[in-house]
Amino acid sequence: MGNVKNIRGFLKDERGTALVLVMVILLLMGVLGSMMMSTSTPEIQIARNLRLHEEAFYAAERAVEYGMADANIYTTIGTGSVDIPLSGVSLAVGSTDASGTVRYLTTGPPPKGSGVDVTKFKANYYEINVTGTAPGNSRVNLETTVIKILPKS
Repeated sequence: MGNVKNIRGFLKDERGTALVLVMVILLLMGVLGSMMMSTSTPEIQIARNLRLHEEAFYAAERAVEYGMADANIYTTIGTGSVDIPLSGVSLAVGSTDASGTVRYLTTGPPPKGSGVDVTKFKANYYEINVTGTAPGNSRVNLETTVIKILPKS
């Protein structure tokens, strides 16, 4: 019984213990908060870089689609190359843009499995090489081959 009185007396004399306990908890919460901020900041930057890379990719993809679809390219290219976009055409959307070249490679038979008669048709092979750009120096290069099947003259 004497021990219980000693403990009660000891606790009565400890004024300000709650204040010290709250200060320690606040310190721990501050450290925890700063750790969370230090780990989330790089993740935010990674997500931003991914978004910009995707924007540049979509700009390059837009240029490839343009290069495949614009008939004016293939009527003027001959056996050389043409810069895309052609004059008067813009591939810029928002803060992204794209440009590149369409280059004649060769003329030959249509690819096997294309379903065309090789005695009546020929194929012109072209290479499309484009670069899409987005803010933050984000760039994506795409390259593809296009085959245009034409009747033999």
